[in-house]
Amino acid sequence: MSSSFPNVLFITPCAFNSITGGGVTFSNLFKDWPKNKIATITGDTIPVSKNVCDNYYFLTSKDLNYKRPFSFLLQKSNLSGEKQKKLDRLKNTKYESIVIRLARRLLGDAGIPDQGFLSADLKNWIQGYQPQIIYTILGSPGYIDIVSKVQDELNAPLVIHLMDEGVTDPRRKGIFGSYLHRLYKHKLTEVLNRSSCRMAICQEMAIEYTKRYRRKFIHFQNTVDISKWKKYQKKEIDIKNTPRLIYAGSILPFSQQRSLKDCCQVIKKMNEKGNSIQLDIYTPLELLNAPIDYFEIHPAINVLAIPEDDATFFSILGKADGLLLPVNFDPKSVHYIRLSMPTKVPAYLSSGTPILVYGPPEVAQVSYALQYGWGLVVTQKNEKQLENAIRRIITNFDLRQSLSETAGKVAGENHDAPKVRIQFQRTLCDLVGEN
Repeated sequence: MSSSFPNVLFITPCAFNSITGGGVTFSNLFKDWPKNKIATITGDTIPVSKNVCDNYYFLTSKDLNYKRPFSFLLQKSNLSGEKQKKLDRLKNTKYESIVIRLARRLLGDAGIPDQGFLSADLKNWIQGYQPQIIYTILGSPGYIDIVSKVQDELNAPLVIHLMDEGVTDPRRKGIFGSYLHRLYKHKLTEVLNRSSCRMAICQEMAIEYTKRYRRKFIHFQNTVDISKWKKYQKKEIDIKNTPRLIYAGSILPFSQQRSLKDCCQVIKKMNEKGNSIQLDIYTPLELLNAPIDYFEIHPAINVLAIPEDDATFFSILGKADGLLLPVNFDPKSVHYIRLSMPTKVPAYLSSGTPILVYGPPEVAQVSYALQYGWGLVVTQKNEKQLENAIRRIITNFDLRQSLSETAGKVAGENHDAPKVRIQFQRTLCDLVGEN
């Protein structure tokens, strides 16, 4: 059976895991692919999962580095002896803290563009695996370098799967901001031209990128095994006890952090008016960029660690009375996530729990809810409108039932794992057959 699957080489800054959105998406798309036919090149700092792949090459400064004279910043791990001792002594000085603060101010969020190399170690590792197809989500300029050099070495079909507009069209601040934008545009155009297949994370991205880059894009996003998790779907739509809203997923400054805080403010005010409502926020605590008390502004609001096992996760969604899908309204966030589709969306849709969407209509996940009617949508940054929507979604039985039924139907049509996974994996297999 496994002979029909090609050897896939996955090159990615985000590898297989059960924590991040990307890690979960890749794990679901590649589920049931023979483990001996997947190998991953990554620099991911999140612990990787070996449920789908157990053959990893972790990038070092020999493979991914900055341009000179900045390359020393990634070489600390290679220092030894007196050089390392001098560097350690410098770390304890006031001079070093001043330099770091100045560097952060100058570099901004653009940082320093990196470079990728095909080191001898990486080349030997690849040759030992003998890949037949390259699959990548790209990443920084250095990752694009590695992808191009590896394809030159293998002459294998290249599949590019793009996830975020903020990555493919970086608009960052700092002395290298403009340079990074020009550099990425050049490198992205070149690597797209050499690709055999181009994927987007959702239909909106596929349509826009097909026009923008004049290359055909198809789309695949995260999946949900509806039949497997059906037992955890919400059975009773009416609310008998204190209403309990849930947000589940990562909380990122450039994605949903500000709008989730709006939700917290509204829940706080509603409770202070005598309306008892609970909000539980489940998120990877190790990735949280804000202190917990930024969200826990009332005893009815709790920040909890998101469960890593799927059964507990789907059980939590099904037992909630409403699910929140907040999206930031500021221009920087809108640019970054405008064409993205969160990993949580298929799980939300299949849970049977009514969904409240709070975000600008030009963002793909919001327009998806508006187009298909699977969520109650608030498209303005307005606490009064948000409060009214929360009241409606916890008190209007007909609305709750309609949202639940519509979301379940959309999940079955667009996100059911067996159907989507087969299409995704068949696409990869066919490319090798054509080559």
